[in-house]
Amino acid sequence: MNPSRFTVILIPDSDDRNRQFSVRYVWIWSLVLLVVVIVIGVVGFGIYSVPKLRDYQIMQAKYDKAVTERVTVMNLMNDLQRMKFMDRQIRKSLGTDLGLDQKTTDSGELSQNVQLDENENLPVSYVENIPSQMPVEGFVTQRMNTSAFSTDQNHYGIDIAAAEGNPVLASASGFVVFSGWTYNLGNIVILYHGDGYFTYYGHHQNNMKKQRDFVKRGDVIALVGSTGITTGPHLHFEIWKEGNILDPLKFFPGYLESDVSPQFHEQN
Repeated sequence: MNPSRFTVILIPDSDDRNRQFSVRYVWIWSLVLLVVVIVIGVVGFGIYSVPKLRDYQIMQAKYDKAVTERVTVMNLMNDLQRMKFMDRQIRKSLGTDLGLDQKTTDSGELSQNVQLDENENLPVSYVENIPSQMPVEGFVTQRMNTSAFSTDQNHYGIDIAAAEGNPVLASASGFVVFSGWTYNLGNIVILYHGDGYFTYYGHHQNNMKKQRDFVKRGDVIALVGSTGITTGPHLHFEIWKEGNILDPLKFFPGYLESDVSPQFHEQN
């Protein structure tokens, strides 16, 4: 006959009465099963939660990095505003306080030289400093979009697919106000052209110009790459004027001939 209980007998050293405890086997097995379930639950929770915790830590690190970059961009925009103010002041003073010599270039274009010091002059040209040079040859894979409900989903320029390592050209003469790396656009160069114009070039393999360099229209400022958040090598290109975003396709209609963006197919 199979016993149904488990009995424990306690025998004291003194003459006291023996004590015994009986426990049904079903309760013992239930307790063992409960312990096993708890152990399995703890192990399973650990297997499930550890990767989630790691993902959370990665996301937190990315968030902290994004916040730091946004602060950097805000500081940069403040610097750009100050530069715009300086630009207006320079234009108000042209020919008076700065003693500028007006001349005509080989192309018949009216320009002036702002004397920075005894050995360096900064050309201020009303044609050369307007974006007029296609920064890279390639196919437009995404147009500008500023109609999204969330600003994070807006696309403030065009994407131009090109072979990795192809040269990226300055679309106009100007001054390098930023040359570095950001989380979204990877290696990026920002040029200030005067008269409120700025151009952005992103996702470079390498930046060929550094901050505070002067560039001429057509100068190589970077090489096409796929740094930052991107699915392949291409150039992200933006044009701004007085804090307003401008459509690069209106400056460079030639890109419409190589437009393979989803917006182009929707229109057709």
